[in-house]
Amino acid sequence: MNVRSCIVWLGTLLWASAAFAQTDSTTLSDSTRFRNHRYNEFFRGNRDFSYISPSGELGAPSKYVINGELIASYFLLANAKSRLSVAVTQRFMARTRTDRSSPIRTPSFRLGTQIFYRLSNSVTQYRYVEGQFFHHSNGQDGPTYRPNGTFNTETGDFSTDYLQATYNWGTHLSQRYGTYYNLGYRWHAPIFNHSEGLEGNYGFGRLLGQATYRLFARTQTASTSSITTERLRLTLQASYAVNQLTNWPLNIARRRLNTELSLWYVPPFSHDAGIFATAGYYGEDPYNIYFNDRYAFVRFGIAAGFTRYNDERIK
Repeated sequence: MNVRSCIVWLGTLLWASAAFAQTDSTTLSDSTRFRNHRYNEFFRGNRDFSYISPSGELGAPSKYVINGELIASYFLLANAKSRLSVAVTQRFMARTRTDRSSPIRTPSFRLGTQIFYRLSNSVTQYRYVEGQFFHHSNGQDGPTYRPNGTFNTETGDFSTDYLQATYNWGTHLSQRYGTYYNLGYRWHAPIFNHSEGLEGNYGFGRLLGQATYRLFARTQTASTSSITTERLRLTLQASYAVNQLTNWPLNIARRRLNTELSLWYVPPFSHDAGIFATAGYYGEDPYNIYFNDRYAFVRFGIAAGFTRYNDERIK
């Protein structure tokens, strides 16, 4: 699937989603509006964080000055009138190397759409489903292989598309704590184009899972409502490639498993930024054409994207 086809597909999907979501606002009760509003906060709050990490992944085969990922979601449909929400999301990851001139080789860019749908009426024990379509590229168009047959990680082309579906659930007790879990599957469908060299070497089918625990702080505003702020988050994420990989049977976890455990903390004086530390393992490095790298790592730095929850009912 080329870029033009992706844009047409995305536009059609957004139009259809918006049409489906149209609801006569006069028929909605205040409680339904509040549930839709709160779930939109869950959709935003359960996303991955943007971060900056000095020295990057400690333990990686390459040495870095600083690494970072910027994640921005533009919610085109997210209001109290509908349980359906639609966002266009971009994820930009860059690793600054310690080589001369500190180059950022093959930055990793993902652009796609996310669709969320509320399943439950509860705002303390929530459930929703999410569908994604993303294009992943490194912006390079050089040959995939070097003359010696190894992957060209300096200028080699990397491009692929994938669909992803997840089932999400958790608890939200605003005066105490919250949890979040998901299970899903990512599929690089054969109908999409992908770069040379990925077939049999890249995780085209991945089982996904996440478990998160949160601690909240609650403050009263000048009005009758209150604001709940996330102060601490502990997250375990894992994925496992289940498609056929050349010379790597399904039970070889060191090639197929990606996992990381992260602790995030927001100090009281900060609005939506905090500090974090992560320990993990990549059986397949997610940084585009570097996917053949396998290593354990430690990462630390600052992160942004924590959500404050408004307890006010939407009228």
